[in-house]
Amino acid sequence: MLTRLTLALALTLAMAVPTPAAAATDWLSLRTMNMAHQGGEDEAPSATMYAFERSMILGADMLEVDVHTSADGQVMVLHDAAVDRTTNGSGEVYDMTAAEIQKLDAAHNFVPGVGTTSDAPKSSYAFRGVRTGDRKPPKGFKPNDFRVPTLVEVMEAYPDVPINIEIKGRGDDDRASFLANAEALAATLTDIGRTDGIIVASFSDEAINYFHELMPDIGLAPAIAETAAFKLGGVAPPEGRVAFQVPITFSGIQVTDAAFVEDAHAAGLAVHVWLSSDPENDDTYNQLLDWGVDAVMPAAPAAFERVLCERDIDRPPRPRDWPGEHCNHDRVSIACDVEPTRVSRVNRKGRVRVHLRRNDDFEGGCAGELRVRAAGKTKLARFDYGRTPPKDKADRKRSVKLKLSKKVRRALADGPRRAKVSTRAYHAFGHAKRFGLKAG
Repeated sequence: MLTRLTLALALTLAMAVPTPAAAATDWLSLRTMNMAHQGGEDEAPSATMYAFERSMILGADMLEVDVHTSADGQVMVLHDAAVDRTTNGSGEVYDMTAAEIQKLDAAHNFVPGVGTTSDAPKSSYAFRGVRTGDRKPPKGFKPNDFRVPTLVEVMEAYPDVPINIEIKGRGDDDRASFLANAEALAATLTDIGRTDGIIVASFSDEAINYFHELMPDIGLAPAIAETAAFKLGGVAPPEGRVAFQVPITFSGIQVTDAAFVEDAHAAGLAVHVWLSSDPENDDTYNQLLDWGVDAVMPAAPAAFERVLCERDIDRPPRPRDWPGEHCNHDRVSIACDVEPTRVSRVNRKGRVRVHLRRNDDFEGGCAGELRVRAAGKTKLARFDYGRTPPKDKADRKRSVKLKLSKKVRRALADGPRRAKVSTRAYHAFGHAKRFGLKAG
């Protein structure tokens, strides 16, 4: 807990670190941001290129990553110091080369709508095996998008997208690893040549201060002692700090509220809130927006995007060359498994009805595209199951009407050799099956 001793130490550290100002990005003007935490680890495999791209497509304004260093000195983007929790491998990042780490399946233990777990039924692991070639990747992606990326890969893919980088350590008390990671991060960013649009954070005050010595032009988030000094003692963080990155509560203490946001803004710092230790739901999102925070780091960026759009919250301008757009959440499914089951005739004017069945029980958006391919023609339609899982057998069923030419209807009636009916859930997964059920 933040005791008097902690406060005294925090005040001492905060006043003892004279630092020059960091560079140029005006973080107070970049609000309100959907800042995808690990790319949205409840909706996509944590910290994969697939997760980052998916979150950008649905409207994210900033990405959040955590970094460790491989045995051969590469800065790797992974939340944990070990690969066991999220991949099909075992061991610490620090004892493996980048090549060894990148052979692993970073989606192995991911269940859409749940996150990382090893306790779900095998059928729930929607992306397991994409990395290893045992399952086809979603349209527009490749197996490498489901491995552990390097920081260089992320930065090269998103050269203009704001990125928050948290310096991790081999263990919470492993001082040497925090400092080594700070040094490796500085060297990597120097090689890349980018300083704008980056915030560096860490739970280690020492790592933050050391990184600032190495790269004073990159903005920082105040670490624990500096945040405690500001919250409990009103001591402004040293220069170079640009945004508080805080939970709502910490060890029973309310950190974020309207007064904290107001005080931070008065001190010239933005407020970015992470939710790992607080409930993540619409009520939480709305409370944070009411307090006027500058960014939220959601594990479910599609869910947060929906709330931002429903409330018509002001957002930063979005460059045209970025993937996706704001308020694109209705075209992104967390995951759903929808298959066509049969085709029936509706009337003689060329309309048919394609019957669908949903096979999963995931919570979250389930929408996608129905495609009928026959006689050299393709007809598209959209299906949408909404954002709640099926309540019963009847709720798993939907149908979609399409108007088709006589030639296409005949091809459908002739069966699978001449027709293909398939579904694709938006940025999730779906069936693509040929079937021979005659229309009518």
